[in-house]
Parts: sequence; C-alpha cells; structure tokens
Amino acid sequence: MQKRPISSSCARKALLRNSLYLAIAATTANTATAAMLEEVLVTAQKRSQSTQDIPVAVTGMTDTQLDKYGFENASDIAAQVPNMQVSGPYGDIQPIFSIRGVSMSDYSSNQASPIGVYVDETYLAPVYSHGANFFDIERLEVLRGPQGTLYGKNTTGGAINIITRTPQFSDEPNNFIKLGVGSYNATTAEAGVEGVVINDILAARAAVSFKRDDGYAEIVGRDENGAQTDFQGGRLALHFAPNDAWDAVFKYTVSGNDALSTPARNEARTDLRGSGMEGDSNGFIDYTGYSRGSRNLDFNETEANQVGALITNTTITGLTLTFAGDNYSITSVSSYYDADYYQKADTDGSPDDMLTITWSSDTVGYSQDLRFSSEFDGVFNIIAGVYYGAEDQYMNNLYSVFQTTPDLRVGFAKPDTSQQYPFLLDFGILDQRLETQKASAAIYSQMRFDLTDRFGIDLGLRYTKDDSTLSYFNISRIGYDGSPRGTYVPGNETGVDEAYISAPLSQSQLTDLITDPTKLQTYTNAGYTHGPYTLDSAPELEANEAEFTGKLGADYRINEDIMVYASASRGYRAGSYNGGAYYLARPLETAYASPEYIEALELGFKADLLENTMRLNAALFSYDYTNQQFINVVGFSNFLENAGGSTIQGFEAELWARIGERLTVQIGLGYLETEYTELTLANTETIADADDRVDLSGNELILAPKLNYSISLDYDALITEAGYLSINANTNFQDDQWFSAYNDKNGYGQISQEAYWVFNGRVSWHASDDSYTVSVWGKNLADEEYDVYGINLQAGFGHDNYLGGQPRTFGAEATYRF
Repeated sequence: MQKRPISSSCARKALLRNSLYLAIAATTANTATAAMLEEVLVTAQKRSQSTQDIPVAVTGMTDTQLDKYGFENASDIAAQVPNMQVSGPYGDIQPIFSIRGVSMSDYSSNQASPIGVYVDETYLAPVYSHGANFFDIERLEVLRGPQGTLYGKNTTGGAINIITRTPQFSDEPNNFIKLGVGSYNATTAEAGVEGVVINDILAARAAVSFKRDDGYAEIVGRDENGAQTDFQGGRLALHFAPNDAWDAVFKYTVSGNDALSTPARNEARTDLRGSGMEGDSNGFIDYTGYSRGSRNLDFNETEANQVGALITNTTITGLTLTFAGDNYSITSVSSYYDADYYQKADTDGSPDDMLTITWSSDTVGYSQDLRFSSEFDGVFNIIAGVYYGAEDQYMNNLYSVFQTTPDLRVGFAKPDTSQQYPFLLDFGILDQRLETQKASAAIYSQMRFDLTDRFGIDLGLRYTKDDSTLSYFNISRIGYDGSPRGTYVPGNETGVDEAYISAPLSQSQLTDLITDPTKLQTYTNAGYTHGPYTLDSAPELEANEAEFTGKLGADYRINEDIMVYASASRGYRAGSYNGGAYYLARPLETAYASPEYIEALELGFKADLLENTMRLNAALFSYDYTNQQFINVVGFSNFLENAGGSTIQGFEAELWARIGERLTVQIGLGYLETEYTELTLANTETIADADDRVDLSGNELILAPKLNYSISLDYDALITEAGYLSINANTNFQDDQWFSAYNDKNGYGQISQEAYWVFNGRVSWHASDDSYTVSVWGKNLADEEYDVYGINLQAGFGHDNYLGGQPRTFGAEATYRF
C-alpha cells in the first residue's frame, strides 16, 4: 500500500500556529482565582531540586501526571516532551529514542543508544531492556542536551531517568490495585503495596504488573496477530534507615515479555514498467516477485509467514547507600543487570521466505558509582565522584536468505542482479556470533559558584577511560537445515568482503576490467567467498578510548520567578564494533566505529508567572555533531560507519497554565534545523560497483522533524462532594521526517514519514478522598496511519521495510487505593 498523500503542509502549520496562539491567549485571561501549579522535584543533577531552580532543559513528570496521560510505554513519553521522538523497530520493548535530532540508526543489539536510560540510577546499555521498567513509577525525567559531566558517555543526546517508588516511613497508605481492559482483548493489572516492617527503621514495598493483548497486526491466513504484548514484571524494594545519618534502598526488579513479534510491511520497489514485464497494478515487485500493492491489504494487515516469538527478560538489582553529614552527603550506587533477547522476525513481510532474521543476545553488566555532594552555606558547592562499569554481551544472529527462489523478472528490471542469481538459489543462512567485553572508568566533578544571590556559575568536568574488546567473532554459512557449509570470518582468503564473487557482467565491472586488467584475478575465484567451516574466532580486537567531557554554565535570576541561563557542554558516545554481517576479517580501523561527539551551546530561561499560575520554559541550542555512527545496509552487508559531521540548531518551549480552578493547559513546542555537513555512503542503486559512493552533505538528519507540537487540556467538568469528573484531551503533531540519511536521494525518497497528528482522550471519575478512580480512554482517536520506522532493503531484496504505529484503541481501567 502506498502512503496516503499529505494535505497541504502550509494548512497544517497554519492550524498548528492558530491553536498555539489560542492556547497562549487563553492562559493570559483572568487568572485571579486560579490555583497554583504543582512544583516538580527532580534529581537530574544527583540531588533533589525543583525543575525551575536548575539551569538544565529537563521535563519532569510526576505519577499524577502520568496517570492523567494514561502512560503505558516509552512512546507516551515522547508525546509530551518537545523535540523528542520514539521509534520501535521491534515494538515497545525496544524503543529507539531521539532527542533534538540525536538518535541511532543501528538496529544491532550490541549498540548503545546516544540517549542514556537509567532506572533508579542503574544505567541500562542494551536497547532491548529500555522498555521493561515502566510500572510502579514515582517520576520520569527527560534531560535534553549532552549530559557528559554527571552521566558520562552515551548521553550525547540526553538522558531519561525512570524513578520507581520507594517505601516510606509514613502512616499515609501508598497501596493500589489497577485493573484495565482495552482493544485487541487487552487486559492489564498493576498493584503495589508497602508497609513499615520496623518502625522508623525498615520499610518494604512490592509491585507487580501484567499486560496482555492479542496484537494489532493482522496476519492473513493465521488465527493469531502480530505486535502482541505479553508482559509481566515484579519489583521488591526495601528501605533501611537505622539512624538519622545512614539510609539504604535496595531494589530488585524482574520483567519479561513473551509474545509474537511485529511483522514488517513490505513495499515492493523493483520497477518492471520499463522492462516489458508485468508486476502488480503499479508495476512493482520485490526480488521473489511478491507485490503487497496488488493484494488489497489494509495498513495493519500482512501476509508474513515467519512471524515468531519476541522474548525479553531483564533482571536489575540495585543498592543505594547514603551517609548524610551536617553539610554534605556521600552516596554509593551499586547495580547489576542481566538482560536477554530473542526474536524471530519476518523481515521481508511477505508470504515468501526471502529474509527471516533470528536475533538473540544476552548482556550482563554491573556498575559502581561513589560520589560526594556538599550542602555548604557559602559561595561554593560541589558534586564529585568516581564511577566504574562493565558489561559482557554475547550475540548470535541467524539471517535466512532466499529460501524462496528469486524471481527471474528481477534480472530484466535490474540487470546488475542477473549475475547474482545462481548464488541465491541455495544460499542458506548466515550464522553470526559475537562477544564483546566493555569496561568504563571515570572521575567527575561539578562545581557550583553562587557569586551573588542572583548569579551563579557551574563548572563540570569528567574524564572517562573506555576499553572494549571483541573477544569472539565468527560468521559462517549453514544450510536451511542447519548443516555446515563454510565460514567467512575467519576463513575467507579471497580478500573480497562480499558473500560471493560473481562473473563480471555489469557495465561498471566491465569498465573496471578494461581500466585495470589485474582485477581479472579476483573473478577467477568466482563462487562463495567462505572457507572451510569452523567456529573458531577471528583475531581478537581491542579498542581503548580516553575522553574529557563537561560543561560550563552561568545563570542569572532576574527575580524570584524568572531565571535565564547559558551553557557550553560536550558529550560523547563510545565507539562500537560493527554488529552487522560482513565477510572478511577486518582490522580495528574498519571493524570498529569511532566515538561520536557533540559540542553544544544553549541559551534558555525558566519563569513562573502570574502568581505561579503559569510556567514558561524555553531554550535555544546549537550543536556541532561529529563522527555520528551509522549502520548502512548494502545488499547482504552491513557497514557501521562514522559521518564526518552535522549541525543541529533548534528551539523548544514548554508552557503550563492553570486557568481558574478547573482548567490546566500544557503546551510543548519544538523546532529543528538539521544538516549533514560531511557524509558519504555507498550507492545502493549500483550494487555491482562496491566503490560507488554518494555525497549526502546537505541532507537532514534522521528522526528530526522540523516542527513538533503537543497540547494537553485537563478540565474538571463536574465537582461534587463525592468526587469530581475530569477530562483530559491531548494531541501531538510530528512534522515530515526521514528514516534514512539518504533522504530522497538514490531511491530512498519513500523511507520517510509525512506530517501527522495523533489525538488522545481520557475521562476519569476521582473519589473525593482519592480512594478510587475509574477511567475510560482512547488513543489515536482519528486512527491515523503512520510509520515509526523504515529501512531501504532495495539493493539486496527489492523492497522497503516499514513498521507502523499503533492504530486507534479504546479501554477502561479502575484504580483502588488503600
């Protein structure tokens, strides 16, 4: 199915501007009787502070706000945070975050996101563990911009803090049970109970969460759907405070998901119209001859035949010890996690067996952070600490290729593919195995100088030393039945980094031979490039990095309610080994992508206005982005590369306002201008010419829409002695965005998402004593059809691969607090 044409971009943006003006105008109406806005406390700078008191672009969301939005997963965060996107190539359990245009294009499980994700200060490196902890949450914090001082590496774009509930020594009950039902036979259950075990010394809390649904991706010819959810999680928290000085919090979390994965949507791109052959009604097929466009399928329908299990399991153990002195504190955060992942994905999204990938990975990590925080009365304060973290990851991926015979018509449509045909008749499976060990040590300090009552300076510096070892790497070829065929790495002695060497029949190859006849020697080895089958490893590789990151900032309080600030900061994302498929043992220079860096300038202000009934925060920022890491798919090969450079400039604003006693308005606005200043990648349209490269400088960054906008209205429609009825209506707008750095060049023009709106609503009855809440809700009420992920597979498989966002859903839930 072709994407629906977008309505006039000008009309959409005019609508956005008008709604923004109306909302702001409404907030400046008579507010004399309005209640004040709630203060939001965050620990973004490793100490509890109001969001309005720290010179950092941070959005904090309390548990009350999360309930109003019907928060369920990572995508719900992005809907309320300016300049933030979430894409999920494999569903909610593996979200890929983008903040201010900083994101990752690598879907390999060994790659860390440039957005650091922390659960109760435990850093989670595996992307597939990021969606496993969204239950029994006390608070969420989204920090935008490089966080190189207090958070360290892999936070070039920002950081997300998930803070779960900690048991307290209080007579106030903090127990709840929440039950829900929804579309696609969804059922949810969440509960949390806590109590004091020893008065003023030991408190405990237990929480559980269950989510089930049948999935929204209808698989033609099967009784079960894809894109299912089958999640269960549990957490035990202990709070031990033997005296006024010592405090200890222990948390143990287990969670997992076991369901059917999300099948891709196959959009055929092999054009038969000029070849005299027949394709679908539009003249397109993929390399096995399949054409989804001729099948009259709905947006969320697929004919995928190999949709398999999606299984994740995550265990996190964390211990936080704090000693509080008279004017300082010492904090130790110790953590351990074990996360594993398995998925059988029908990557071609068709009834044929063209490309099925089985992903599996297991990561074990631990870390120790020890820091000193002062609370001096004078001009100077400091946070200083040392950090050590290590992880061990094993990955085994199976790429089953062309078990269905390729369609002969492709050779006429794309002559460069004709010489490859014999090698695809019984190619088999690529069996890729990789193990890496990473160790990271850092020392850091952030100093605060309050030079006057109104003017302050922050100076932060961090030194990080990273060691990364590729201790085992093997890529072999096996039959569809698992029988050994041969080994590429190690064992390929041809010197050619390709799956096979075909006869030089293409124009570019013949031209090369005429220019350089010595290349004929390469073609005398025509055939598969693998050597004898073995599970031995390629030579061990080791990369060592040492980086300085930090921040210099200044802020000035115009009065008690308005602060302006400016900062310059530096962040870096550690280097990574290529987690994709290749066919020749590589030296470190080509097997490892170098670290990426961001130099950021930011100017912002924070203001509480109209007697604390309005809050307006805004920021301007400019990034110099170098060595951004890319995964580039060319045929059967994956290349993890570094872009030379890019720039990002933007603006964002957040507004909260209470209008009278009943109405609260929240608005978020983000604007981005992005550009690759230096980027050269392979031309995937000339697959027979491996040396053909294209200059992509001037293109926009991926997952970086120029404009994004959200508005949320909370209105207490009915207030009685028994309780009150509240209505929440919220919407978010995402402008046109690219899923590929190629933008519209070289056949990538449709690897994008046009601008769209998503509308949500929620109606809730709250008991006056807060003992219970009953809600009905709807998400994506307009049933907008949009994609969250896309990748061009035209060179190797003749189609594009897309994953769509969730369709319209409805539900109801009830919460009882005791």
